[in-house]
Amino acid sequence: MRKNLEAYLHEKKLHFVEKISKGYSSEVFLVENRNGKKFALKLEKEKSPRVNMVQKEAENLKLANSCGIGPKLFDADDKRGIVLMEFIEGKTFSEWLFETNVSKHKLQSFLTYLFVQAEQLDKIGLDHGQLAGKGKNILVRNSKPVIIDFEKASHNRKCRNVNQLKSLIYLNPHSAIPKMVKEILG
Repeated sequence: MRKNLEAYLHEKKLHFVEKISKGYSSEVFLVENRNGKKFALKLEKEKSPRVNMVQKEAENLKLANSCGIGPKLFDADDKRGIVLMEFIEGKTFSEWLFETNVSKHKLQSFLTYLFVQAEQLDKIGLDHGQLAGKGKNILVRNSKPVIIDFEKASHNRKCRNVNQLKSLIYLNPHSAIPKMVKEILG
């Protein structure tokens, strides 16, 4: 672990549990406090080409949080390259869709809630930018969607959150997700 991470964990009285994921510019770790409360800690890689990654993610997440969207932001330490947020325990949307026996009613409810979140992000002018694809940035907690990873989100781009979700869920001919959604919804 980097010295920055070790110092931050010590200062905040947190301890390392495990690495959750690794991306191009950052890694995400599961950490917890003395009471066992879990957090997701995003650590910018030392050689990350991203400019102001921590600041951007924190600002975007704070804006999303103002509408009740995304994991709750707890802290951002720009000097150490750390964002501390709520840990969302759950599967990715695609894992949930394919690995659990999702009922028609449950999927309809999930999709309604997901599109409401996308509409809210569009209204506040925050384009997530990565909602299409494989559904990795949508986690499922208690059958409800939680949009994660606001690092590349922007309030400068035209908002296309709803359109990206339509593509992911209904239109992408190269993905198995629309086929499965159609099969479940009939």
